Amino acid sequence: MPGISFTCDEKVEIAVGLEMLGVEQVETFATYNDSDRKCAQMLSSRLNGTSIMGWNRMVKADIEDSISHGVDAVSVSTDTSDIALANKLRITRKEQLERLVDCVEFAKGHGVYVCFNAGDATRSDPDYLIEFARVGKDAGGDRFRICDTVGILTPAASSSLVAKIMSNVDIDVEFHAHNDFGLAVANALAACEAAASFRDRTLWLSTTVNGLGERAGNVPLEVLVMNLRTHYDVRKYRPEHIISLCKRVEKASGLEIPLNYPVVGGNMFTHKSGIHVDGILKDPQMYEAFDPAMLGVSRKISLGKHSGKASIRHKLDQLGLVAPPEAIEALRREVGNVSEMTKRDITDAEFIQMYSRLVGGTCPSGRVSRSEKKLAAVDANIPWGG
Repeated sequence: MPGISFTCDEKVEIAVGLEMLGVEQVETFATYNDSDRKCAQMLSSRLNGTSIMGWNRMVKADIEDSISHGVDAVSVSTDTSDIALANKLRITRKEQLERLVDCVEFAKGHGVYVCFNAGDATRSDPDYLIEFARVGKDAGGDRFRICDTVGILTPAASSSLVAKIMSNVDIDVEFHAHNDFGLAVANALAACEAAASFRDRTLWLSTTVNGLGERAGNVPLEVLVMNLRTHYDVRKYRPEHIISLCKRVEKASGLEIPLNYPVVGGNMFTHKSGIHVDGILKDPQMYEAFDPAMLGVSRKISLGKHSGKASIRHKLDQLGLVAPPEAIEALRREVGNVSEMTKRDITDAEFIQMYSRLVGGTCPSGRVSRSEKKLAAVDANIPWGG
């Protein structure tokens, strides 16, 4: 992703987090510069069972360099669209297929797992794409990667393309989506559904943590994992490691996770609207797609412009305060007014000041001290499902 670069130590730390989550394979550069070569070797010594794939151009010297630095798998990448063949690579289809065979056979001769990649696959001639996949498989390739390089697929088109490839070529397929139109996750799930009937084959999905990647990024790992678990009952991954992994990448990349980001955004389990808070306090399943405890986090009740009486009563309980019904309504109006003027939620210290002014009295000293150290949104640890 433009503007983002990881050190070797950061890459290793992220890879360890990926392994803890249950990711089967990580892809890295294992050639091109000394830092990448060193990192590939460090990954080999730090990971316990996770496959390490080195990415390469369709050049034998690159592949040899990757293999010499400890990877157990290589990806061999080229672009298969006519526009790429004519304007970027400047080779014919026949020449490309010859190079594909040469590189795949070379890699397999070194005993590594081989994935061969069709960049810009979704703008390629479908018949040539099938021929490319078949030739690569016959040369010994283990997996064929379909790349939606400019992110133009729709879910229906993704399903159709994966089904067409897997119906015509007996090979495992990897689906690599970009998020230019915001459809990367939807396209990946559609690809999964299309591949489900091919029981003897495996569909792989390319992902990145926090969706980092060129332009609008790729399939966010954390969002995909929770979709697979929630909608398809895929339980092979360990969601309790998601938050720490995403935070590691956030820190290393310097790119802050937006508050409204799916699954791991700060607002994912924060509730403010009066109607929503009333429902959440009665039954969290009312307004939560899954239990936040899966991620090791708690829901939060926020006080702001649209907070209702249920939020006020909850905050009073949290702080050990008591107020008559008319005071609760007065507090609700004051919270709304101040939040509108300041364009933010109300802190505990501000709420206590409102309470003192509108209700009278003070909060027990111990409570005040702890309350003032809290965030504006406080934990509401109500069991999910009852």
